[in-house]
Amino acid sequence: MELPELDDAPPALEDAEAPALSMIPVTILSGFLGAGKTTLLKFILSASHGKRIAVIENEFGEEIGVESLVAKDGAGGDVMDGFYELSNGCVCCSVRDDLVNTLEKLLERRDRFDYIVVETTGMADPGKVASVFWVDDELEGRIFLDGIVTLVDAPRLNFHLTHPDTQREAAAQLAYADRILLNKGDLVPDIEQRLEIEQKVTQVNGVASVRWTERSRVDLDDILNIKSFTTSRAEQVEKELHTLLTEGKEEDHENCKDESHDHAIHTGGMQTTCVRIRDGPLDQDKLERWLGELLWDQDEDAAAEIKPGSEAATRQKLFRVKGVVAIAGEPSKFILQAVHELFEVYASEERWTEDELNNKASRVTQVVFIGLHLRKSELEAGLRSCVVADN
Repeated sequence: MELPELDDAPPALEDAEAPALSMIPVTILSGFLGAGKTTLLKFILSASHGKRIAVIENEFGEEIGVESLVAKDGAGGDVMDGFYELSNGCVCCSVRDDLVNTLEKLLERRDRFDYIVVETTGMADPGKVASVFWVDDELEGRIFLDGIVTLVDAPRLNFHLTHPDTQREAAAQLAYADRILLNKGDLVPDIEQRLEIEQKVTQVNGVASVRWTERSRVDLDDILNIKSFTTSRAEQVEKELHTLLTEGKEEDHENCKDESHDHAIHTGGMQTTCVRIRDGPLDQDKLERWLGELLWDQDEDAAAEIKPGSEAATRQKLFRVKGVVAIAGEPSKFILQAVHELFEVYASEERWTEDELNNKASRVTQVVFIGLHLRKSELEAGLRSCVVADN
């Protein structure tokens, strides 16, 4: 899948308002070969679920058999060249050259579907694909990134997270996810083993919603139209943070109430860590400048060749950032979101209470960082440097 060249600097997105109804939500589907993506796509394209979904495969494969589905259903495959319309109202196409070009052609018939699902290759970085929907001007105003769903081969998760050839990619796919589907649950009947698998997942990504599935069968409402990247409600983000801070071992969540505690449990260097700032509201310009420098520096590192055992191999790399932020001079709670090298900071629908506005220590900035080799002290210092002096 060829992605377009991105700008030289990671832009802060200016318009973070909830998308209009006419805009179409896009879900990115990631997962290793054998996780069950093909089975899930077959279900989407053939089941009578009542949803009109356009599926963009990375490439047509023999496994999914789109042509045979068309022939079986008696539906015409002549919507457009390379685009197939199935009898259940769904549309399927493949990325033959460029993702943006494929989306452009698909959107010429936007009246035929209400959702778009983009499949990535087994080892693909979902963050790079997600960037397309944040920076491409041609697509702006017509589609929006709704969420990232990662399908996991549950019985082989430990292997993928520990094997040198797959460790980094497997952890990254978990780190980027908003929804994690632990597939092949029928092959993991033991409750203790299931709990161990869930713990490994939450060690990497403590914010994503985790569900067990069998044969990739899932309620599509659980993975579509979840508004992970466009929520205007701080309450939703705070709920996710609260879940992270209160679930798991008792000693862990008790310690997480202490700002000095590092809620970072390592899985091949991948971890989730929480930072709370009670020193007062932040300067938005300083915050965005710090985020831009932080994310752009790591993107340059990623472009360079990294040798195992070198300093660069253990350098901090952020995959996702999410939080609720107190901004100086603003009565509203602000939401912070970042994926790959892009970020946005925007006002939510909720306001701080009068008591919180009158007491700066009550307006707590809470941010969760998910990434490799995170250095909490540096991240905390960076956020503190954005606090407005004498506020």
